[in-house]
Amino acid sequence: MQLLTTACATLTLFALALDVSAATTAGPEEKAAADAMVTRFADSWNRADGAAYGENYWPEAELVNPSGAVLNGQKAIVQEHVDIWAGILKGSHASGKVRRIQLLGTSYMIVDFDLQVSGFRHPPPGSPPDAKVLRNHLKHVMEKRNGVWKVLSAQNTFIAAN
Repeated sequence: MQLLTTACATLTLFALALDVSAATTAGPEEKAAADAMVTRFADSWNRADGAAYGENYWPEAELVNPSGAVLNGQKAIVQEHVDIWAGILKGSHASGKVRRIQLLGTSYMIVDFDLQVSGFRHPPPGSPPDAKVLRNHLKHVMEKRNGVWKVLSAQNTFIAAN
């Protein structure tokens, strides 16, 4: 029985390894979806447009912001951004670039991108205290549903040294 269990576990791990290794190269569809998400992210940020910003996220999405707060749901994610665009990051400008895409099968991918935010009045809590430009690494887990890619889970991290 132990031999059968070991054999099943080994075959399962082997199958998972094959699936992951076969699905790690992003094709044109995934690259286009990742680039479109980052473009929509920056464009909606620069217009302080909560509705457009929210289009990146599935309704049940989760975001861990740079200060470590966990935001549950698209509505909470949008509201946080509407609030910061009306407050400490009012008038700020964002630009981003995809750094890496890692596919996790056919319906999930991790999109890592780098973000720069400038033009703010004061650095937000948790950011480098004298920063004139915020530099962040973002990790977005995107899910494809009915042919549409959106963010299911996101982590935003300030880069300490600016």
